[in-house]
Amino acid sequence: MWQLSQPSTWAPAIHAADPAHFWFWAFALCAASIIGLVAGFVFLQRAWTVEDVPVSPIRSAAQGYVKLEGHADLMPGPPIVSPLTNSRCTWWSYKVEKRVNHGRSSNWQTVEHGTSDDLFLIRDATGQCVVDPEYAEVIPATETVWYGDQPRPERGPGVSGFAMTSAYRYVEKRINPQDFIFAVGFFDTRSGNPGALAIDQEVAQLLHVWKQNQADLLQRFDADHDGQLNDQEWEAARQAARRQVLAQVQQAEQRPPMNVLAKPKDGRRYMISTRQEAQVVKRFQLWAAGCLLVFVIAGAIGGFMIATRMSASAAAPNSSSGF
Repeated sequence: MWQLSQPSTWAPAIHAADPAHFWFWAFALCAASIIGLVAGFVFLQRAWTVEDVPVSPIRSAAQGYVKLEGHADLMPGPPIVSPLTNSRCTWWSYKVEKRVNHGRSSNWQTVEHGTSDDLFLIRDATGQCVVDPEYAEVIPATETVWYGDQPRPERGPGVSGFAMTSAYRYVEKRINPQDFIFAVGFFDTRSGNPGALAIDQEVAQLLHVWKQNQADLLQRFDADHDGQLNDQEWEAARQAARRQVLAQVQQAEQRPPMNVLAKPKDGRRYMISTRQEAQVVKRFQLWAAGCLLVFVIAGAIGGFMIATRMSASAAAPNSSSGF
């Protein structure tokens, strides 16, 4: 191959390069340039998303795409506990990696991973909102990495093995209660009244459940004991199901409306971060700059290689330059 570190030898080396090797590297550089361009704009779009959506107080947030800021908190009920460190948290993600040796070199291969989808709260000075983390891009500030010799850690991060000799690496990310958090997603206030259509759907679903236990259904509604439900008896079952659904709706209406933040259905970005907004924007901008730099450098080198090769071919069409 040619020595790119010596510009004076680039053109002769490109002219003399083996065609298969030349076109492999030329297309690889062009592909890297295109990927860099696309990735650069993706990171810029992420930065613009964070910057362009204004922060809304939870109490007065409009229905739709919003940005909320506050502190993470647990919902009532069973606690959320991270799998590797058994830490109480509001969200977790983990992976266990195994060292795979290849002669003198080695790399880490993921053998187990998981991400929490439990609901948690974001609170600000005006109210609270339930956060559904499913499908969100989560950027946590807390990340713990340690090492050991078993598929599951026998000791906590404070008693870690050595990175160079351990067989396993453990990585756990968390959002802890009271962590600062900002989130960009679809805000929806849900009341206890589901509407007539939803009530009919709930009645149909309840009847479907009842039909799975024919013996109990007949015992309750087979008035003439003939082993089947006639139209009048089936209507009685429908009315009983409706009364049960309406009783549940009445109980739900007594509860206050619930704010929920979730993934937008129109495909817009859904992001949760415990880092400050300025840090996240700067991080995305740096990644975008790096990707666009790859686009420029790889594109320039690839274009120079192809142009040099093509010019040589045009100047000596009968030479064996690889065409």
